[in-house]
Amino acid sequence: MSRLPRPLAAFLVALLGLRLVIAAILPLGDDEAYYWDWSRHLAAGYVDHPPAIAFLIWAARHLVPSPQLAVHGVAAVLSLATSLAVYALAREVVGRPDAAVWSVLLFNVVPVFAGGGLLAAPDAPLGLCWVVTLLWAWRAAHGTRGSAWLTAGFWGGLALQSKYTAAILPVSIGSWLALSPPHRQWWRRWALYAGAAVALAVFAPVVWWNATHGWVSFATTAVRLPAWSSHGNLPVFTALQFVYLGPLMFPALLGALIVAARRGLVGDDRWLFLALSGLPLIAAVYLVSLVGDAKGHWAAPGYLGATIALAALGTERPWASRTPAWRGAATAVLGTTALVTLLIYAVPLLGPSLLPPRLDPTVDYYGWPEAARTVTEIARRGARGPYFFTTDRYQVMAQFDLATRGKEPATTMIASDEYHVWISWAALRGRDALFIRDGRYPLAVDPLLGCRSVEPAPSVRIVRRGIVVRTLGLFWCRGFLGHPVPLLPPTSRAVPRGAGATAQATAPAGPGPRRS
Repeated sequence: MSRLPRPLAAFLVALLGLRLVIAAILPLGDDEAYYWDWSRHLAAGYVDHPPAIAFLIWAARHLVPSPQLAVHGVAAVLSLATSLAVYALAREVVGRPDAAVWSVLLFNVVPVFAGGGLLAAPDAPLGLCWVVTLLWAWRAAHGTRGSAWLTAGFWGGLALQSKYTAAILPVSIGSWLALSPPHRQWWRRWALYAGAAVALAVFAPVVWWNATHGWVSFATTAVRLPAWSSHGNLPVFTALQFVYLGPLMFPALLGALIVAARRGLVGDDRWLFLALSGLPLIAAVYLVSLVGDAKGHWAAPGYLGATIALAALGTERPWASRTPAWRGAATAVLGTTALVTLLIYAVPLLGPSLLPPRLDPTVDYYGWPEAARTVTEIARRGARGPYFFTTDRYQVMAQFDLATRGKEPATTMIASDEYHVWISWAALRGRDALFIRDGRYPLAVDPLLGCRSVEPAPSVRIVRRGIVVRTLGLFWCRGFLGHPVPLLPPTSRAVPRGAGATAQATAPAGPGPRRS
């Protein structure tokens, strides 16, 4: 890789420092707490995703004692590594250092990527592996040594170990090889297929784990996503792109990919590569949004190549030679996007002191350590023998486990998340369970289907600056029956008989959101 310009290196180091400062302050979100729990139960696969994020957090936990800094730090370091990979890819594909520098700057200013530098998720290792796979595929196709395809395959396998979205990468690379006349010869050479074999070998442990667990992760991803519907969410998904990518940056990035495709189809190998690095995934997610609830960040890897294409287009001519209208439009695109990203970074630092609790998005993660201690004391006073803690949401269980550092026996009461893989249901039969219901969510199960009886327990209020921001409703499940409880239909309202108002649902029940 060409030497990184010193100003860009200084920018990236300063940005990493800022992100680590925020990492030490920002509480872990529900999904991050869930991945922290994964890192305590390392496996070759999980119900929701492949295992890369769990292993990375496990490594960070052994380096940094603070869970917040360890988990958020994984995202910050991976974002730095992805920035370096974006620079290398842009430098080799476009061939101009100014375009490579601006590619990195765009990557770090686009909200979905900037936010990914703070919040740990499978998307973080996916982004890095996605870019490095493309880099080595480019090198392999333009080199004389077929061994570069083996490296590309290795990184492609790691991308699949991060998130199943990476399955679209062979489509992108294969389409480019097929549509680019100078590179079609690779379809007749062993190296391309050897690279694919390496990718499958790296991914094989995930396949083995699925095979030994009823193919649950593949089924959850493909068929049993709780957000799946028969109506789709195309308008909502499109609107989210203006938030995740920036109100003006989204059309700019999409336009850059379209220009790249037009130039590529008339024979420019570089632009065809950039276009096909993103368009297949973006098109696939848009198709999904026609039949289901596509999440706003699902198409994000497809815009990694778009940042390079946009940077290349923007630096084709010197700034001074551009028209005033062009310079004004470029300033508006960058300014509005940077404003959204600055808000993302400012809220964790300033929100708790400047925003009322009802407007502070971090308030959902506030107060768990104190609440968990109170809940634990209530359990010790009210138990009639061996007991454990339970709930109907992985979000609640993950935060409770994080607050107690996993020292209390705990599991969800359902069979659609990772906890049911870790627990022995038979070992819990006959025990009392203290059910924790977070007031943010409606009750998703009828506890009497899993308990001999249900009794109310004191609720726990979480107060911030004199305002009750959340209530944890508690009730006892006496004599757990030793099997998971089915989720109620989304249109049902669950009122556990005998638990009273403490556990009464106030909105339609459902399995709750899951990040994927």
